[in-house]
Amino acid sequence: MIELKLREVKKDLSTKELKVAGYIIENTQALKNMSIQTLAKLNHVSTTTILRLCNKLGYKGFSDFKVDLIGSIPKKLNNEILQDDINLNDSLADVNSKVQAMEKSSIDETHSIVNIHALNNAIDLIINCQKIVIFGVGSSGLVGKELEYQLIKIKKDVNCHFDAHVTRSLISTLDKNDLIIIISHSGETPECVELLKLAGQSLVPSLAITKMGQSQISSLATLVLHTTSMEHASRLIPIRSKISQISVVNMLLTNLFIRQYDERLLLQIQNREKRKYPSKQ
Repeated sequence: MIELKLREVKKDLSTKELKVAGYIIENTQALKNMSIQTLAKLNHVSTTTILRLCNKLGYKGFSDFKVDLIGSIPKKLNNEILQDDINLNDSLADVNSKVQAMEKSSIDETHSIVNIHALNNAIDLIINCQKIVIFGVGSSGLVGKELEYQLIKIKKDVNCHFDAHVTRSLISTLDKNDLIIIISHSGETPECVELLKLAGQSLVPSLAITKMGQSQISSLATLVLHTTSMEHASRLIPIRSKISQISVVNMLLTNLFIRQYDERLLLQIQNREKRKYPSKQ
């Protein structure tokens, strides 16, 4: 499919874009774990050149292009493959190296697709709201608990429960001055979709952290922060999606703490230093 699209737009591509297109065709497998910055460096072009190529192929960005590219790669049935490029017979060192590459590519990809305007609006929503309810299923829920813990530090009234029924009850108490945060890799988690619909009925603003592309959660949420969308739904360990979610949360929290920095946060830092390095009596 990708090769067909490239052939169709070939006459409209610049010399640099043709060079990148040729590299993509020859190195499809390697591109799975490659960031846009790495691809640009290997071809001695700018990331803008690659984004223009993606646009000419009909994609919104490099992430959407990679999703289609990975989906077009023929999948071989192999009982020795755990997930992605990790094999059951890999050595300990090989597995560690592959996990590191997956984590790094996920971080690089997440930072390359961040929408600064949406991130800034998300910070405003958190600062200005009165109460916050966070929900996610599985590993997304664990990321939600970390977000909850950090927001408590700036005295936000925040709740994150793994039980959708409890969360539903909490959302029913919210109004337009509050906020619901939904974390879902797929963008189609039934419990998350239901909670967003419930929030919408009460005009409660919502922030979704979910993968790029069209989904029910993206269409229902007031504001969306995107994560990478390269991970297959059948994966056993959500390495890419979890790292991407954590990267988004870290960007959100760090900028939020800078905006909310005051004497209270300074005191927390000083007390933490005192506990770590108690003065000698």
